[in-house]
Amino acid sequence: MPLNAVAHYAQTTAPLAVEHQGLFPAITLSFNLQPNAALGDAVTAIQKAAADAGLPSTIQTIFAGTAEAYQESLANEPLLIATALITVYLVLGILYESLIHPVTILSSLPSRASVRCSR
Repeated sequence: MPLNAVAHYAQTTAPLAVEHQGLFPAITLSFNLQPNAALGDAVTAIQKAAADAGLPSTIQTIFAGTAEAYQESLANEPLLIATALITVYLVLGILYESLIHPVTILSSLPSRASVRCSR
């Protein structure tokens, strides 16, 4: 049986090595920020470009390095804000020996902050 009956042979170019992330083949795209550019804007632009490219569902895009740390910090932000509010409520509750006064004080903070910023 001749080889060309079961296989096709052609000389082509190929990468010397295939990078992997875990069990999956992977490529790395790096980027640098322009002066005075925000990392959040760059991450948003890259995510939009990946969505507009129409990648198949089998391709995953993830960030690494500083962009990954940025996304992780955004994921924890609601928990940090809630923890800060609870801590302030407890401190005010102990200070004023009341359960309702901290609520009235905390509810007036956003309006006071906007007045200070506008002056």
